[in-house]
Amino acid sequence: MKRSVTVQPQSEVFMRDASEWTTGLCHCCSDGDQCCRSCWCFLCISCQTVKLRGQCLCLPLLDMCSVIHPIAMTLRATTRERYSIQGSFCVDCLLSTFCCPCVYCQVHREHQHRQLPSMLVTLVTSDPRDL
Repeated sequence: MKRSVTVQPQSEVFMRDASEWTTGLCHCCSDGDQCCRSCWCFLCISCQTVKLRGQCLCLPLLDMCSVIHPIAMTLRATTRERYSIQGSFCVDCLLSTFCCPCVYCQVHREHQHRQLPSMLVTLVTSDPRDL
């Protein structure tokens, strides 16, 4: 008696490689202009960063009114997810709570380095006749 064996097709799962941040959290001094703005005018660097992401410029005000800094935490977490950067939400929470200006600078540098356009900015600045 012959026994037939059927082989199930194996599905392959391709995962993007998790990368690292292009600059470290404390590498603000690599760009002196950003470092000065984050130290002396935190609102300037935070507004530029959310503008780069295509978000509302009023969002950084929420960070100034709270202890936990929810916008910095969210920006760092979504940047990590967008670029498949290693890390965890717990680390994002801790860093945004204790080093908020450094988080904004790091996210700002990451977006400048990767130079991917924001979808909202593209839609707002495009000619409506092109849509």
